Amino acid sequence: MNKNRRSRVMVNQFQGKLLWRFVMYWLIYQVSMWNFLFCWQLLGEGKGNPLEQYYRFVGVNYPTLFCLAILVPFFAWDAMRFTHRVAGPIYRLRQTIQAITAGDSVRRVKLRNGDQLNEVADDINELLEVLEERGAITIDRPPGRTGVVAPAGPEVRFDDGLEGSPQDESFTSPTA
Repeated sequence: MNKNRRSRVMVNQFQGKLLWRFVMYWLIYQVSMWNFLFCWQLLGEGKGNPLEQYYRFVGVNYPTLFCLAILVPFFAWDAMRFTHRVAGPIYRLRQTIQAITAGDSVRRVKLRNGDQLNEVADDINELLEVLEERGAITIDRPPGRTGVVAPAGPEVRFDDGLEGSPQDESFTSPTA
């Protein structure tokens, strides 16, 4: 298991507020739809005992509630995964900003595959390079690596222009 992996379900307040908003929208939608369908049934049936009509309505439409009860855990899991892809980068960006403010040496912002906010991470990394050039901060680089590191965005591929490079069709493996 990755030693840097966090085991917390909620990373920050943003994630909690976003999930709360999703839940409230979903609940408002469900209650509104349930009441709308009941009113529609009342209009179709005409006058009668509303309590008896409601029991009939529930008896006819309970499979909808059953389906929702089955789907809600999957929706919640997917929403949690998505919010982690936003909240995780926000957490990482805040760590970097706090390290700069404290005068500590910082590392370039590196996000996971599938994370959101890659453009912001790339901009922060450019800012870190400029601040390092000006002597304002020190960037911690992994041992054996120096110079500019590729941005955190999509994979960048380039041809080094040498004959026999892996991108060249005439490339032959040294073991062949």
